[in-house]
Amino acid sequence: MAKEKGSFKEFLSAIAPEHQAFVEKLNTKLIEQGCDLVIKEAKSGYTASYQLEKKTVMNWVFRKTGVFARIYGDNAGKYEDIIASLPADMQKKMTTSRDCKRLIDPNACSDTCVKGFVYALNGDTHKKCRNDGMFFLLTNETAEHIARLVCAEVNVRKSAL
Repeated sequence: MAKEKGSFKEFLSAIAPEHQAFVEKLNTKLIEQGCDLVIKEAKSGYTASYQLEKKTVMNWVFRKTGVFARIYGDNAGKYEDIIASLPADMQKKMTTSRDCKRLIDPNACSDTCVKGFVYALNGDTHKKCRNDGMFFLLTNETAEHIARLVCAEVNVRKSAL
């Protein structure tokens, strides 16, 4: 456990100072909800993955433009109210992201693809790729919305256990 905390400190130090308190608070919340944290070094910094029952719920991903949250919204259809409450730019990012090929044609994607997610927003049904459908740059404006989305996903997954 001590090694993981050291890794978390290194990971956290790579986050922009203005976002460190938020990332630390969300980390604590996800750990308290039963998620395991796995940190790995990557080309552009670190990847920090939160897993529930060995299935990833969310990653922090470093890019040149900043740190992104990739939320694996497998159960997005069960928290459409939270998606509907997102700011317009985050909703647009979701609706304009890649469609899930496998949800449209089961033979269209890789055999290892676990499929994307489906949700309704403003009367339209969206079938999105799980790698791109909820991929948000961490900013002061997106932070709390990211937290609400990932916690909603964790809560749905936990209720299914």
